[in-house]
Amino acid sequence: MRIQLLGPVSLRHDDGTPVALSAPKRRALLAALALELGSVVPTARLLDTVWEGSPPPTARAALQGHVAGLRRLLAGGVTLATRDPGYVLLGEPEQVDAVRFEQLHAQARTAGDERAAALLAEALRLWRGPALADCGSTTLREAVGPRLAEARLAALEQLAERLLRLGRAAEVVPSLTEAVESHPGHEPLVAQLLLCLDQLGRRDDALTVYRRARERLRAEPGPRLLAAHRRLWPAGTEPREVSQLPRAGRRFVGRTRELAELDRVVEGCRPAPVLVSGPAGVGKTSLVLRWAHGVADRFPDGRLYVDLRGFDETDPLDPAEVLMGLLCELGVADRAVPEGLDERARLYRALLADRRVLVVLDNARTYEQLAPLLPDGPRSATVVTSRSRLGDLVVREDAVPLTLSVLSRPEALDLLAKVVGPARLAAEPRAAEQIVELCDRLPLALRVAAARLAARPGWALADLAAEISDEQARLATLSTGGSLGVAAALSLTCRALPEPAVRLFTLLGLYPGREVDPYTGAALAGVPLVEARALLGRLDEAHMVQETAPGLFARHDLVRLYAAQLVAELTCAERESAMDRLIDHYLAATALACVGLETRTRLHTPPRPPAGGTPPLAGAGPAIGWFRREESTLRRLVERAEQCGRTEQAWQLAHQVCVLYYNEGRMKREWEFTARCGLRAAEACGDPGDQARLHADVALALMEQGRHQDAGGHLGRAVALAESADDPALRHHCRTRYANCLVGAGEPVSALPMLRQILDEAVESANRRRTAQAHNNLANALVLAGSPDLALDHAREAVRLLSASTADPILVLATQTEAEALHALGRAQAALAAGRRAMALGHAQGNLRIEAYCREFIGAVLQSLGRIGEAVEERRLAGELADRQHVVEPAG
Repeated sequence: MRIQLLGPVSLRHDDGTPVALSAPKRRALLAALALELGSVVPTARLLDTVWEGSPPPTARAALQGHVAGLRRLLAGGVTLATRDPGYVLLGEPEQVDAVRFEQLHAQARTAGDERAAALLAEALRLWRGPALADCGSTTLREAVGPRLAEARLAALEQLAERLLRLGRAAEVVPSLTEAVESHPGHEPLVAQLLLCLDQLGRRDDALTVYRRARERLRAEPGPRLLAAHRRLWPAGTEPREVSQLPRAGRRFVGRTRELAELDRVVEGCRPAPVLVSGPAGVGKTSLVLRWAHGVADRFPDGRLYVDLRGFDETDPLDPAEVLMGLLCELGVADRAVPEGLDERARLYRALLADRRVLVVLDNARTYEQLAPLLPDGPRSATVVTSRSRLGDLVVREDAVPLTLSVLSRPEALDLLAKVVGPARLAAEPRAAEQIVELCDRLPLALRVAAARLAARPGWALADLAAEISDEQARLATLSTGGSLGVAAALSLTCRALPEPAVRLFTLLGLYPGREVDPYTGAALAGVPLVEARALLGRLDEAHMVQETAPGLFARHDLVRLYAAQLVAELTCAERESAMDRLIDHYLAATALACVGLETRTRLHTPPRPPAGGTPPLAGAGPAIGWFRREESTLRRLVERAEQCGRTEQAWQLAHQVCVLYYNEGRMKREWEFTARCGLRAAEACGDPGDQARLHADVALALMEQGRHQDAGGHLGRAVALAESADDPALRHHCRTRYANCLVGAGEPVSALPMLRQILDEAVESANRRRTAQAHNNLANALVLAGSPDLALDHAREAVRLLSASTADPILVLATQTEAEALHALGRAQAALAAGRRAMALGHAQGNLRIEAYCREFIGAVLQSLGRIGEAVEERRLAGELADRQHVVEPAG
């Protein structure tokens, strides 16, 4: 018969047949007696065990009943006898698994390795689960179970030790693995598992086990576990603390927020790397080294640093070469360094697996260069710096990106003061601020500028400010004459880019705007839109441009000047072709933007559609929004085209841009500047019709500024030129504008004869839109001339003619003129309704100018009705709409 205690308590015949032990107290009695096989167990102790320390008065009688029941079940040489002062279970040690386990364990201690391994394996096979499971007595299980469990783990540890010596570690790894999972804090077991895995050549698995154990331990590992870990190191290695950090710059300033963010991110994301990226010269290395020296005590096992030379005059460092150096620094003898890259990387990671090491990988170019150099231990931290955004590192390694921007103005001034002295800055604060801004607040540029001043103590800051104000000389001035300078740094960045990206960057030297979109990039480079998007993405990746909004890429001034320097090296034919493509792109884009806005004749030669297409500009809202963003570019492009002899392109572009200025409504000085550039270009071309158009454009810009007398001179010239050009539509346009100029100058009565003649000619032409426009212009003059009843008829006729054309801006104007005529007639409610219709049409068209005007009118009507609160609200909304209209830098 067999009594099993190493698992659920059970009683079996020799053939394995189970004997029913349904009563928990009977199982408790059997287990208590079997654990002390051959020894008398006192009745008092049995009562305390079976009844969990609280035996009832009837417990002794009940115990006798359980004893009698067990006697009927026992057989096969196992007997239960009564002996004072209690009971004794008699049988052979082999018949009780717990007793047999202890017997085999004891025999193994004095046996040789082969015999001991067999004995221990046999002992461990007796276990079927936690000892005394379901024994019926918590008191017994808690008193004896832990001792038995510890004996089991000790036997497993000894089995592993014997099998390791026999070279048979594979036999025990499954059991060790299971035991370590259940007892992660049992260091002797973990140590044995490490050694067994190492014997099987599974060093990476061993290191993984070690890392997991370290994570679960509440204290530092004990000597036995540390010794096992050290045995994983290959021969010829000697772990030691390493500190390779170069010294931090003495004139580091500011960056308090960035240092704190770097600290927070590094502590929170380990073991994932942190990527500090930014443009050339922005101070990535200085920032990281300052931070690294400040936290060195957190990494007592070493601080590794490598300049990977990703953006250098020489080729980037080979990761295999880098690993050779790192392994030697970590204590690996030259002869012990493996040959292959993968083997070196594995050894490198093994050496850092449990070490608290900071790894700084500076000036990286690609993910492929970095990947073998990244440790993966939970206690190490890795910081990478690069001019590239290294998207692969972020995606594949979950790297946390930190983009470093230029210094704040106070930080930039502080950097300047540290070199030249605070007294010189205090003496010329305005010049100091000018230097800071001309250097784009870029640390590299500021250091070079400051060094130039420090070497010339007799110079005033204003002298340097004047020198670098010259765009032609700025990059040369911000250079030491050697390899240190803004242009040199940007050159190294370009070297790392593919040729098509460098070509687009170079051609951007022709682009006069601050922000470029893929459509413009496609036009400049003469490539499809999808390729332009990809190339701009590559430039953004390298921080040569910055994607400030989806699809919009900006440049710092120093980068813009460097591109201009590169484009000057192209052939004249290359520059001319790119400029033609750029102007043609903007001719097509402005033509598209003018659709639905134009109130006069269009160009007689439609622009060529660019190969890269035009941006989506359908509707007044998108068109005006695009124009606000592009206005300064368009203005500079018109000026540049006029100055370099592209006169036909210049006047055409100016002519279309003036439509957008009119609908935008606020940039009147810029409008006049652009129109005058276009007029000079048209005069150079000599065509009278073209000159008439541009005279009319200049006049409208002047009218919007209230300069009607000056406008009248241009319009008189425009009418005369239109007559000589024999262009009826152009003649109508110029005469209409002349009449409107008279109305705007406060002479509506003088304008009426011309407006009536214009209307008759429009009716005769059978052009519905031209006729509607003529009706509206006449109605407007009649309102101001004091004939609102006649005005109302003409305004309503204009509305009727365009009622089906809700997107036509003339319909909005005619509806508003109707409202004003009604208001002049004293029909305030009807005027209010018409004004709201006009406002709704203007809003639907996205025309902030007309919507604001309509709301202001509605406010005046409400005021006349005594609805003061509503009037105030309408005027507030009108003001908000006016404020939303774009204001840009003055023309010049």
